[in-house]
Amino acid sequence: MKKQLLITALLLSAVLASCSRKDEDPEAHIRTENFTVFTTSPVPQTATQSFTQEFTAPAEEKKFTYALNGTTVELRINDRLVKTLDYYYTPDVKYISVADFDFDGFQDIFIPYENSYSGYGYYYCYLPEKNDFVLNDELMEINRLTKVGDDKTLVEEQDDGYIDRFIIYQWDGNRLKKYRKTETYKSVNDDKMHTDIYTYDSKGNESLQDTIIEESTSEAAETAQ
Repeated sequence: MKKQLLITALLLSAVLASCSRKDEDPEAHIRTENFTVFTTSPVPQTATQSFTQEFTAPAEEKKFTYALNGTTVELRINDRLVKTLDYYYTPDVKYISVADFDFDGFQDIFIPYENSYSGYGYYYCYLPEKNDFVLNDELMEINRLTKVGDDKTLVEEQDDGYIDRFIIYQWDGNRLKKYRKTETYKSVNDDKMHTDIYTYDSKGNESLQDTIIEESTSEAAETAQ
C-alpha cells in the first residue's frame, strides 16, 4: 500500500511540475537559459561598422638608385636589386639621366649608347606592378635624351651647328605625340635670326604657325630712339 502511495505521489508531482512550466513566460525562459539568439531582424549599422570598414595599408615608398660596376648597370628599388643591365661598353655616368619620363610617379632611367655625345640611348621605365624596369617603346622612338619640361612635357633638343631645334612632346594615354617645335637659325636672306614655330594636329601632321624675326642691334637702337 505504501509503495502504491509513493508512486502516486511521484506522478502527481510530475504533473504539477509540467503544469507549472506551461504557465511560465517563454521569453523569460529564453532570457534566462539561452545565450545565443537567432533572429532575422536587421542589425543596426553601428554594430557592423567595425566589420565593414575598408583598411588600406600605407603604400611603401619606392626609392630608386643605380650603381655602375664596370660594364654593368644595377637598378635598385629601396636598395634591393631589381634589374641588371650588361653592356659591351662602360656607360658614361655624365650622360645617364634619371627622371619620371612617363609621368606615372616613379623614377625612370636613360642610359646612353657607347657614343655618349650623340645623345642617343635606352629608356627604361619602372613598372611597379611588375617591380621591373622595361624598355619603353614610345620613348625609344625618340631614342634621344629628353628633358622634363613644364606641364608634363618632354623636350628634345637638337643642334646641328646651323639650326637650334626644340621638339616638345606630350603623353596622350600610352602614346607619346609631338606637340610643338621651334627652329632657330640665321637666315641667308636677311642675315637675321629667325625662329619658326610649328604645331601638330591629332594625326601628327606638322604645320608652320609663325615666324619670329629678331631685330638686329642697329635696328633695335633706331626703334628705341
